[in-house]
Amino acid sequence: MKKIIITLLFLIVFIVGCTKEVSFDESKETLVVGLEAAYAPFNWTETTQSETNVKLDGMNAYVEGYDVQIAKLIAEDLGYDLVIKMVDWKGLILSLQSGMIDVIIAGMSPTPDRLKQISFTDAYYTSVHVVLVNKEGTYANAATLNDFANAKIIGQKATIYDDLAGELVEMNTGTKHLVPLESVPEVINTLNSGIADVTIVERPVALSIINSNPNLKMIEFENGFEVAEEDKVVSIGVRKIDTNLLSKINNALNKISEETREELMINASLANAE
Repeated sequence: MKKIIITLLFLIVFIVGCTKEVSFDESKETLVVGLEAAYAPFNWTETTQSETNVKLDGMNAYVEGYDVQIAKLIAEDLGYDLVIKMVDWKGLILSLQSGMIDVIIAGMSPTPDRLKQISFTDAYYTSVHVVLVNKEGTYANAATLNDFANAKIIGQKATIYDDLAGELVEMNTGTKHLVPLESVPEVINTLNSGIADVTIVERPVALSIINSNPNLKMIEFENGFEVAEEDKVVSIGVRKIDTNLLSKINNALNKISEETREELMINASLANAE
């Protein structure tokens, strides 16, 4: 009986400890940022150190991109040393909630589903969604969203990209909505191999992709996708309990002009093409 009671007490303590809400310790010296390091021009992995990239925590690799430069500016403004961890896209929110990272700066949009789990800062970039096709393919001259009959359409799993892929399928007859993939590079491989005909991404992402994949073409329609405001912007994810950190990051973002943001995005797109 004594062993049973001790075991039960241990389980209670363990469960309480696991369910205790994690919060940001403002007395520490680091700000730990999570991103997937595979979503150019927002973030990507490099093998050698440069003047602008940042070493990935615990890895023999570096991370570069628009998110990295924004993270550097925020960490500097808040007075923290910047630490960046590579986290799989689907694990970012769980990593934040568990305390493995302090914030998410990963080209993430504040969708209603995500807002139920975490809080988001003001936008740090706003974009539009475009279509990517093979330059020599059947759909290279598409002029409207209704010009993709019989196309094989693919998107990135659990993102607005795949939602829009589904919408494009509904707009056109004979289309096939392929099983979504985990990352944008995987999606692009399906275009390059001919498995898929079409995908949808944000404009800066598309610019970066076509710079390194000259066989692909970006199509931006005058009457494009109707996307909610929260799906056009990308914001920084923080835990709901970290209201003070949220306020501080917003203050830091307010100091970054639109001109600086656009310059950083252009530089990121060009750097990824090299």
